[in-house]
Amino acid sequence: MSDITILTVADACKELSLSEPTMRRYAKADPSFPQKVPLSKRRVGYLRSDIEAYLARQRAAAIARHNTA
Repeated sequence: MSDITILTVADACKELSLSEPTMRRYAKADPSFPQKVPLSKRRVGYLRSDIEAYLARQRAAAIARHNTA
């Protein structure tokens, strides 16, 4: 069985070092941003694995930009 961890919006913000409004802007503007997971009618979360994968892609892109500069 796989280990699935769902982060609250607040926890996802902490992992990404973003405020909630900034996270909403990123989610709206960036199709590669982690997708929300509906938990109930009014509550959403984010898969920890999606957050970690997004951070890894962002880091790889930053390294690639640095190496080409």
